Formats: sequence, structure tokens, C-alpha cells
Amino acid sequence: MTFLFHLVSKRNINPANFIEKNLEQKLLILSMDAEKIKPWEQIDINKQKEGFDVWKEIDEYEEIIRKFFSEEIHPDRFKGYRLNFGTYGVRHHPEGMHMQRVKIPSGFIFSEQLRVVADVVEKYAGSGHGHLTTRQDIQLHYVKLENVPDLLRMLAKVGITTREACGNTVRNITSSYLSGICPNEIFDVLPYAIYCTRYFLRHPLTSTLPRKFKIAFSECEKDEALVRIHDIGAVAQITKNGKEQRGFKVYVGGGLGPVPVEAKLLIDFVKDYELYPLIESVIYVFHKYGTEERKFRNKARLKFLIARIGFEKFKELVFQEFEKLKKVREEIKDELIQYVENFPLPAPTKTGREDGPQNEKKLKQPKMKPNLSDPKFKLFLEKYTFKQKQEGFFGIYVKPPLGNLKPDDFRAIADLAEIYGAGYVKITPGQKILIPWVEEKFLYDIYAELSEKGFINGKVPESAREIVSCPGAFSCKLAVTHPYNLAEHIWENVENLEGLRIHISGCPNSCGQHHIGDIGFYGASAKVDGKIAPYYIVLIGGYGFEQKAKFGDVIGRIPAKNAPLFVKEVVELWKKERKDGEKFYEFVERIGEEKFKEILAKYSKVSPSDPDVFREPGISEEFKMEAEARGECAGSLIDLMAINLFDAFRNIYDIKVEEKLYGVKRNSIKEKILDAIIKCAKMYDYLEGEEPQEEEKILNIFVERILPKRWFCSDWSDLKQKYYEVKSEDFEKISEPKIKEFIKYATNFVKDAEKAFVRLKPNLKIQECIRQKEEHVPGE
Repeated sequence: MTFLFHLVSKRNINPANFIEKNLEQKLLILSMDAEKIKPWEQIDINKQKEGFDVWKEIDEYEEIIRKFFSEEIHPDRFKGYRLNFGTYGVRHHPEGMHMQRVKIPSGFIFSEQLRVVADVVEKYAGSGHGHLTTRQDIQLHYVKLENVPDLLRMLAKVGITTREACGNTVRNITSSYLSGICPNEIFDVLPYAIYCTRYFLRHPLTSTLPRKFKIAFSECEKDEALVRIHDIGAVAQITKNGKEQRGFKVYVGGGLGPVPVEAKLLIDFVKDYELYPLIESVIYVFHKYGTEERKFRNKARLKFLIARIGFEKFKELVFQEFEKLKKVREEIKDELIQYVENFPLPAPTKTGREDGPQNEKKLKQPKMKPNLSDPKFKLFLEKYTFKQKQEGFFGIYVKPPLGNLKPDDFRAIADLAEIYGAGYVKITPGQKILIPWVEEKFLYDIYAELSEKGFINGKVPESAREIVSCPGAFSCKLAVTHPYNLAEHIWENVENLEGLRIHISGCPNSCGQHHIGDIGFYGASAKVDGKIAPYYIVLIGGYGFEQKAKFGDVIGRIPAKNAPLFVKEVVELWKKERKDGEKFYEFVERIGEEKFKEILAKYSKVSPSDPDVFREPGISEEFKMEAEARGECAGSLIDLMAINLFDAFRNIYDIKVEEKLYGVKRNSIKEKILDAIIKCAKMYDYLEGEEPQEEEKILNIFVERILPKRWFCSDWSDLKQKYYEVKSEDFEKISEPKIKEFIKYATNFVKDAEKAFVRLKPNLKIQECIRQKEEHVPGE
């Protein structure tokens, strides 16, 4: 879901400038009468960013798709483009079929929007369902590529976006699903998290990072957002030095994947309005210094940069940048205050926001009398409800097996949220949906409706609703196994998990977060009597809450067919020997891992004569290793070109910051102009089979061999001359208008280089630009 008016621009505009120019207009929009506009419209960035046209953006994507089908654009270049729109390749299918990820910031979505998601799933998802992810997104599987633009248009009409849901970007920003209703919360972080989404979406740097970047917010020490497994984790704090000041404790450099790392404490307290330039500083350092990480895709996350240069050096670089950005992002303070005060969170109660949008569809009185002797109702109260800090109100969990919901399921949940709640829901990292603000008197009514619709007391056992799983080989190219099938096999054998959290991934990349499950599995293979068989690596005792990341220990591997038997015996051991209040990782530490290894050993032995050894649960065909070695975000020569372009972007970004901070009369701005020109010229020299290092040769190849091909839309025949003119000047002495002319020249050259890169064809040539009048003058 796209939220908030968008303060940052497309790649070539400084976010701070946008904030400064449009603050008054956006605050006016926020203060509009809630009855005149719908709640989601108050925070729809597609409508409230001046100069940005979401419809034009989708039209441009549609044109790129057309060029891909007509083979006018290189597949690798197209891949990078579609990933920025959340369109991901799927297993066993050519480029015509995809997974479409929908960005739902903090998992927060209004009922009206959820119904549109249902319509989109029904119309476009070949799988017939939408999948709730561990990043509070919604995924649609097996979507035809030609249908994606119309799908995006349907979502955009209700303020939902897919931008930067995949690729080397800032991914969906998550927050605790209990924020706003948690009895122990320090303050509600939801407005801050969604403001963060707004700030970094389409930011000049955030779609050109070395690798993906994940941010999470928690409202209390319990930490349902799992901040220690994120690149940036922010936990609410308040200081009281005469005056109360909201802020955040910030962790940095965490992550799962094949090499899990616990995030380190970056700062104990940063003021709320300074959090955003601090995060921007971390992103900047990652963008600028992650050059080595860009070369090795499996080690391109922020955690590897920190490991390479050392945490103290990393902190030094971050805080150097932070001191600059604080000064050029001063506008955030007033705007954030207004934004938080006016955030349209419907909570029409004495302890909530009485001035929030009212939910007129909510029932006034219960429809039925509670049957308090119903044992299933008692189980519902125990496992499906959360007592809010607001007296008399509850949050209700909807737990779809494997996080999969059909269109009518989405519609039913949207209706329940309006009838009994506040007209919105939150997706949780545990692949559940929370309906908040249900009054106690309606608990039996909503229980009865959930039962009737099969969300509880249905055909699937309770254990089916407690397993977290990625789709695995159902759709993912990297997956080794089918976690869905294992999950179903587990719940067929184990009716009650006794509160244990089972996390399953189809490969080591940990999309199912197997590292932090009480029991974790990830897909693998092994040879049995010379034949490949499906296996799972088993981890035990993981935990990710309370601002700690205890990663499960690998205790061995198990044939896929026997994994449910292992789970069943562990559950029995846990039920028999646990102590009151004991967490499972504490239980593992107390009784020791050897006990679990003994259980695993019982089920690790198989007979080559058993055909089920060579099949995954629920699959009749013999197992085959079909996982791809490279992920969707990996690259080639295209990456080499892109790295140069991304560096040029950052130079232009730096110029804008320095110009605002110090003025233009600085030789450091000169160096950045020169570097931007060289980087963009050099990236095209690669297509000539050249890798020149000297500036003279780089410029000569570009002017003499690249420009005659008419790949660029503007006339850059004077590029070499302009480069040396800039180089010869002392920026601290020449006139300000002259410097601004140089800045504009370099900025337009970088823009044109980007446009040409989009037109890269499969034969590594660039489609000629059909030059338009307004594109002829570089200095315009």
C-alpha cells in the first residue's frame, strides 16, 4: 500500500527541497475534513506528491514491457526495471509469468483497499490466492506479465503501490502490528514507520543500492518487529530532560540469509525527527562504500560491508554524513509533528483518536448471545485474541494456513474489520492478519463469523495456523524444496504444536525466517544410494524478539518424509518437560542440544528401497534438483554498467546536499561533476569491449565511437570540451551562475545516460533515441 504524500522525488531531486517547497500544501491536505475524503486518500502518495504522476509511471512501465516482448530491450536490463516495480520471476516459467509483490507499509491496510486486493487476486493471480509475507506484504503468484500494468492501475486507484517491493532497494518498511494498542508501548510507531516509507520511496539512492535493505520499527521492548534481524531497527524511546522528547534506539547491520548476523547498537537515542537523516546516512554509506559488495552478490548486504571495514569505521562514516544531513533536513521536524498529529488512524474511542475517521458501518449492538460454555470459544479467546491497552477492546487474529488467502477470504476479513473493528487490519510477520478495535461485547459474534467462514474450527488443525513458510519451489527459482508440502505434512501428523513456532524455508536464504523459529527447516538435498533425495537442514532454539537475535543451532539434516515425525516427538518432549513461563530457546539451553540430536538420529536413517525417500511429501514425482544458482537480483555486464550509473546518481545527490549546506562555490562540487561525467561515459565504453582507466581515453571512446550511434537523446558532442572546462575552473572563484550551469549540464547527462540504459537491447546495443525538440539542449 502506498501511504503518505511523497516528499522524496524521483532520482534527480533532493528530498529536502521537495519538503521545503510543499510543506504548507501537504499540511493543508492533512487538515481536510475527514468526512470529505476517505482515510486512505489522506495518506496516498500517488496523489499528494507535486509533480509526480503515478499514471505516467505505470504507462512508462507498460511501454518497457512492450519493448521487452518485441525484443527491443536486454532481458537483464528489463529484469532490473521490473524488480523495481515488485515484479519477480517465477520457477519453470519464461518471462511471461511472474510473482507480483504488493507493498503494504507496516502491514497497515484499510478495508476498502483490501477489497481491491481481493479483486486483483481474483482477476490476475493464476494461483488463485494472495500470500501474506514475513515482511507484511502481499504476493500474487503466476501473474501474466502483460497484465501487470492494469493490475498496478487497480491498486493505484486506492493508494497502493508495488514500487521497490523487490530488487536492490529499501524493501517494505515494517513495524510491530501491536503498535497503537500494545499495553507496554512507549508510543505508537506506525505514523513514524509510514513516514519513513514515504521518505525513502523513489529516493535518489534507494533503488540503486548494492543489495536489498530492510528497516523495522518497534513500539516497545517486547519487539514484535524483530529489529535485530534488520539492516536498520528502530525502537521507540522517550527522554525527559525537563521536556519530553520522543526518539529511537537504533540498531544496524542485522540480517538472516545463509549468514545470519545480529544487528549492533548504533545509537542509544536519536530524536524522532533526526531518525530519517540518520537512516539516510546509513543508506548513503552503504551506497558509496559498498563497492566491493556489489562485485559479489552473495555478500552484498550491509552486514558484510560492516564486517569488511569494521563497525567503528562504519559508525564514523555514518555520523560524518549525519552531521551534514541534519542541517539540510531541518524541515522534517515541523512536518513530522503535523503528520503524527493528523495521522488518520480510525480509533473512535476515549482512549484513541476521537477525531479520526469514523467507522459508520460498525455494529452498535451484538447480534447473538455468547455461549460461554462452548470450549471452542474458550480456545478462541485464548489463542485468537489480544487484549488492547484501551479498556474493553481486543485485537482478533485471523490465521490462514501458510499465509494464503483466496479473494473471498480477503473480502470477508475486510467486512469483519468494518463491522466489528475500526475499518482496517494489520498483516503480521507471522503471516497472520490482526483486526484491532473489537469491543468485548462483539467477541462471540466475530468468533461465530470466523467459524462460519472457516478461519477457525475448520477442516485444518490448529497447528496449520502456527507454521510460517515461504512459498519455496511452488514459485521461487532459488528454492530446493516445497515448504508448503512439508507444512501440510506436519499438520497432518501433529494436531497441536503447543505454542512452538515452526519456520520453514525452501533454501538457505531464510525467507521463511528459519533461523528464528523454535524449530527451523530449510530445503536441501542429499544422495541416498547414488540418487538425489529431498532433505531439510534442522535448526533448533531460535528467537528474534525482545531486541535479541538468537539464531537456531543446526543439529543435522533429515529426509523430508521424516521431518513431521521429528516435530511430533519434539512437541511431546516440550509438553512433558517444559517449565511454566519457559521459552523454547531457554528449554533447549536447559536440557541441551544432545537430546534433540538423539531424536533427529532416529529419523535420519532411511532405506534406499523406500520410494518415498526420493519424493517430497505430497508430490508423486521423484525429486529433482532444479534450483537456480543465481537469484533474481543477480547480474552481469549490466551490473558493471549499472554500478557506474549508480555512482553518478550519488554524485548528483551529493551536489544537491552540498549546494544546500555550503553553497555552490566549492571545489568538492567540481570533483563530483567530473566524476559523474566520467562514470556515465565509461559505462558505455564497456559496450565497445573497452575498459579504459584514463579520463582522456574514456572521453575519446565515448565521443568518437558512442555518440555517432545516436544512443543518446541529447547532443553531447561537446562533452570532452565541457569536462576539461570544468576541470580547469576554480569553483571558489568563478561565478555562481556558471557553476550552476555546470551542475545542470552534468545532471542532464546523467539523466540521458539513464534513459539510454533503459533502451539496452538483447544484442547489447542501444535502441536509437527518437530525438524530441526538448531533449536537444544539454543545459536545459
